[in-house]
Amino acid sequence: MSIDSKYYQHSSDKAALKTLKAVPGFSKVMKYFIDSTFERQFRIENMSGNVRADEKQLSEYYYMLPPICEKLGIDIPELYVDLDPAPNAYTYGDTNPFIVVTTGLLESMPNELIPSVLAHECGHIACHHTLYTTMGRIILKSSSQFLNSMPFGAFVSLSMQIAFFHWMRCSEYSADRAAAICDGNDENMIEVCMRLAGYRNGLEANANKQEFINQAIEYKEMINNSKINKAFEFFMLLDKDHPLTAVRAYEVREWVKSDIFRKIIDSTIDEDDINDDFEKQESGSNISTALKISSLKKQLEEGSISIEKYREEINRLLKK
Repeated sequence: MSIDSKYYQHSSDKAALKTLKAVPGFSKVMKYFIDSTFERQFRIENMSGNVRADEKQLSEYYYMLPPICEKLGIDIPELYVDLDPAPNAYTYGDTNPFIVVTTGLLESMPNELIPSVLAHECGHIACHHTLYTTMGRIILKSSSQFLNSMPFGAFVSLSMQIAFFHWMRCSEYSADRAAAICDGNDENMIEVCMRLAGYRNGLEANANKQEFINQAIEYKEMINNSKINKAFEFFMLLDKDHPLTAVRAYEVREWVKSDIFRKIIDSTIDEDDINDDFEKQESGSNISTALKISSLKKQLEEGSISIEKYREEINRLLKK
């Protein structure tokens, strides 16, 4: 039985997407992407420059996909391997989504963790993230000159960019949950997060998953107990498209403890079950607050306000 994404999609993912869609100009930008040829361009790039994993080559990776896709209720996407030393995996496209994993990721993860990575990417497809992810990657990673040359460039505002960054971070929590469902537990996703954070097979010391979770708990307490720390976190996350790895590990562990996860695993989930999330993710994630803090930072850099005034305004915003 396939699992509907409504049972595991994180509430911050849904709320952030709603905020993103409300940004002025978003509907015009989305219409352009729906009608554009970006997906065709991506396919040409993959077919010409990456190695496709299918039944005839790299089949070990390809055959990891069918059971994942069956559980999440999606078609099997195309899978490509890209020569890139940075450990990464991503999913683009809308009509025909595809997954790309880098050689750096395959080298940094043992084979038993690759299905978890693929399940995470398939979770993005199941949660219908891929159109927005494709839009976000192009809008956030392209130069101002490129954006200004595009028909939609005039509608891309700072508000939209900040909203995209925020939603993309929140969407990762939903995809992590999809991977936990496919694995039946949180162990693999926690180790994936640890490896993305820096743990490697060649290290002499053993890693400890519970200590990594404790690290996240300590971090959250440190942030919540200090307005200045909240401000630092705010700036740190402002232009990040992924949440912090330790926090991701903590979040997926907390969700795996929930009744709804157990019902999904036991196939006893029904329409009356509600996806309750444990706490609001990312202190200071409100988009309007982000814009105000970004503006204050710019004023400070330009010398139009004093450091004392800057601190005063930051404290006032973070008290809201």
